[in-house]
Amino acid sequence: MKKTIFLILALVVTTLSFSQRNPNGTYLSSFVYEAKDGMRDKFESAAAKKTNMFNSEEGNLIWTYRVMTGQNAGQYVRFLINQSSSDYGEDKSKELAYWEKNVSPYARQISGMQNWVLIEPMNIGDDAPAAKYLERQIFTIRPGMQDAVWRYLWRAGKTLEKVYPDGALRRVFRLISGGNPNVVASFRAFNDYPHWGNGDIEFEDAYNEEFGWRQHEADLKAFNESIREWGENVITLQRVDNMMPN
Repeated sequence: MKKTIFLILALVVTTLSFSQRNPNGTYLSSFVYEAKDGMRDKFESAAAKKTNMFNSEEGNLIWTYRVMTGQNAGQYVRFLINQSSSDYGEDKSKELAYWEKNVSPYARQISGMQNWVLIEPMNIGDDAPAAKYLERQIFTIRPGMQDAVWRYLWRAGKTLEKVYPDGALRRVFRLISGGNPNVVASFRAFNDYPHWGNGDIEFEDAYNEEFGWRQHEADLKAFNESIREWGENVITLQRVDNMMPN
């Protein structure tokens, strides 16, 4: 059964290429745009119309979020969610032609399509409608040093379930096409602030209670040593309601 995806973490295999994708895997594609000067309303309106014409049904469903934090605040990230391997073989020529004619005049493309694979063992929480906010952590793993990363992410997920029992939701993806295949993106989805637990127990305390004394410190150190210094970034995104499919 396909998973509805907001969001993101990493893969257990680091040698997968998009041309060799798992036929049973779940995939996500992302596109980044910004509105041309003075054309924000026109871009949102045109993109919303295109979304409802082409991207409002399972198999070709797009959600749009706006970056709230960091140097790229204001950019739009469009997520083609819940993809199977077979979905990528469908003819999208009419859809692409419509975008070029009716939406591109109001937008600048910041990055081309990137394709991601879901790391299902990292899933936290049940599928749900698009959350109001996403917190995305993205980082680059040093070659051959993925074990410490998976260990920390998996344990952190188990801790999130304990600290935030009323609905922690996280998905992890690895990039398979459109960039460095050692790039991992972890998404947490939430609808309200605060979103890091109920205050009854601190994350680090809960982690150590579950996995051993000072284990969080040791695991986090190993995680940090396994990723590129320049390869970690955390941003918050907000759902753009008037660009979501009806």
